[in-house]
Amino acid sequence: MDNKEFDSVMTRNLSRKQFLKLSAGVAAATTVGPTLTGCAATGRKLKFTAIDDVLAELVLIEANLDTVVMDQPYTLYKALTHMAQSMEYSMTGYPKLDSAFVQSIKKLGFLIFKSQGFMSHDLGAPVPDAPEIPDEGVMADAFLRLRNACSDFQVYTGALHPHFSYGELDYDDWTLAHVFHCANHFSELTYMGAAVETIAPEA
Repeated sequence: MDNKEFDSVMTRNLSRKQFLKLSAGVAAATTVGPTLTGCAATGRKLKFTAIDDVLAELVLIEANLDTVVMDQPYTLYKALTHMAQSMEYSMTGYPKLDSAFVQSIKKLGFLIFKSQGFMSHDLGAPVPDAPEIPDEGVMADAFLRLRNACSDFQVYTGALHPHFSYGELDYDDWTLAHVFHCANHFSELTYMGAAVETIAPEA
């Protein structure tokens, strides 16, 4: 169900039972289904709990850069830049937000992600209305941009902006949103022909 359909539903006089049934269906759809990839499906099934886990994975990627295989729609350059872009927007504001009603539904999906310790999302979906990211660019710039975004977020003390889908989040939930997002992309990044120890927090 897309945003227009959600807004259409909002204009109807739903009973509480109907609303709860709709909410449960949408929340479940964020974690299962043939179009979703990531921790819940294939890949390395990474679970991150802190920004430092993202930084540690960047060290691992750089050390094995020649062996990296991207099992997702994005190139490595685009994925790293996309992750940085998403993190930056939590501090500067997203260019476009879902409606309040859509956010209220998708927030349920985020709560499920929190309870299971990871997220699964469309790894080829851009941030709505954000500048298009090219497939290729200077890799050093992509690594630096994501590192800077991580560092900036770790020391950020200002007001955080709403997530475009989840709405208002406090700092701890924003941290989880960021690290879940990065772990989902990194889970679909593998290392061919290399004996690489996956850097991930203890369960």
